[in-house]
Amino acid sequence: MLRTRFSFACSVVALAFSAIPAHAQSAPAPAAPAMGALPARINDIQVARTGDTISILVKLSQQPSAATVKSTGEALTLEIDGLNLNTLNLSPPAGSLVTRVEAASGKLTLSGVAFSNPTTVIYRNAVMLEAKLAEPSLPAATSLMGATIATKPTAPVAPQLVPTPVAVPAKVTQPVIPPVAPASAPIAEHPTATPIAPTPVAFKPVPVAPNAKPEDELPSHPTPAAPAPATAPVVALQTASIAGIDAARCAKSAEDLAKDAWALAAMGDHALCLVDAGKLDEAKNRLDQLAAITPQDWRVSLGRAMLAEKAGDMKTAQAAFVSASLAAPNDKIRVAISERISGTPENKETDIELPLPTAPAAKPVH
Repeated sequence: MLRTRFSFACSVVALAFSAIPAHAQSAPAPAAPAMGALPARINDIQVARTGDTISILVKLSQQPSAATVKSTGEALTLEIDGLNLNTLNLSPPAGSLVTRVEAASGKLTLSGVAFSNPTTVIYRNAVMLEAKLAEPSLPAATSLMGATIATKPTAPVAPQLVPTPVAVPAKVTQPVIPPVAPASAPIAEHPTATPIAPTPVAFKPVPVAPNAKPEDELPSHPTPAAPAPATAPVVALQTASIAGIDAARCAKSAEDLAKDAWALAAMGDHALCLVDAGKLDEAKNRLDQLAAITPQDWRVSLGRAMLAEKAGDMKTAQAAFVSASLAAPNDKIRVAISERISGTPENKETDIELPLPTAPAAKPVH
C-alpha cells in the first residue's frame, strides 16, 4: 500500500514539474506575499493644513521599514513595506478633508481630495505624508478616526516668544532714579532734634545730612524694586538655559516651526521656551506632540518636570528631573538638571544613618 502511494505521488510530482515551463509561458506568476510582514493596525490618522500644504500623520502599532506614496485623481495611495495592515473601511466625520479611508495588506488609500507632489517621512511607529492641496478652501485640521488629539497640529502658528525676554532688560535703566533724593527734609529733622542748646548748631548738620543720605535712602526709598528687574531675564530663560538654549535659539526654533510644523528638533526647543514665557498650556501641547512621536526625547522629561514644579507637584517634578538627567546629551546639561534634584528629608535621614555605623573603633589593644 505504501509503495502504491509513493509511486502515485512520484508520478504526480513528475507531471507537475513537466507542466511548469508551459504554465510559465502561458500565464504570469501570481504576486508573492511580503515575506516577514508583521500584522499591524492603524491607531490614528491626523490631518493638518498649513496654506496649501497638507500633512497627514498615520500612527501605526508597529514600526514600518519603508513607505512610498502616489497620487491618482482624488486618491492618495500609501504603500508600507514590512507591515500587513488590518482591513479598514472608514468614513470620516462630515467636513473632514478626506472622505474615505481604506486599508488592506500593505496599502492605505485616502480618497476625497486631489493632491500633488506627495512625499513620505518615517517616524517611530508612524508615517508622515506631505502633499500640495489642489483646492485651498478646505478645513484646516481634523482626525479621521475621531481622536481629540487632532487639534494639536494647529499649534505651530503661535511662536511669539521673542518679545518677552527682549523687553525685560529695558527696565534696568530705571533704577538710575536714586540721584533724585531731595527728600532729605524728614532726615534733617532728626539731627535738629538732637542738639539741645543753640540754634546755629542746627544748621551745621544740614550739610552733613546729604552724606548720610545714601545709607538712609536704601531702606526708605523704593530702591528694592531695582533688583527685581535684574533677575527677571534669568527667570525668563530658566528652563531653556538648563538645556543650553538662549534667546536667539528660541527665536530660531519658532521660525523653523513656522516653516515646518513637524520639525522635531525645533519642536523640543520651542516647548522649553514656551515654559519660560509662561505659556504653560501651549508648552504642554507641544511636549505631548513631541512625546507622541519621540517619547525618548530628554526635553520631554525636562519640560514636564518644570510644568509639574510650577503646578506644585514636586514628587512628579523630581521623578521627571531624574529621567531628564539620565537621558541628557552631555555632562554640562546633566549637571544643570541634577542641580534641580533635591533629596527629601526622609532620604537625608537615611543617608546620615549610613556612615554612623563606624563602631569598629573598638579594636583589641596589644
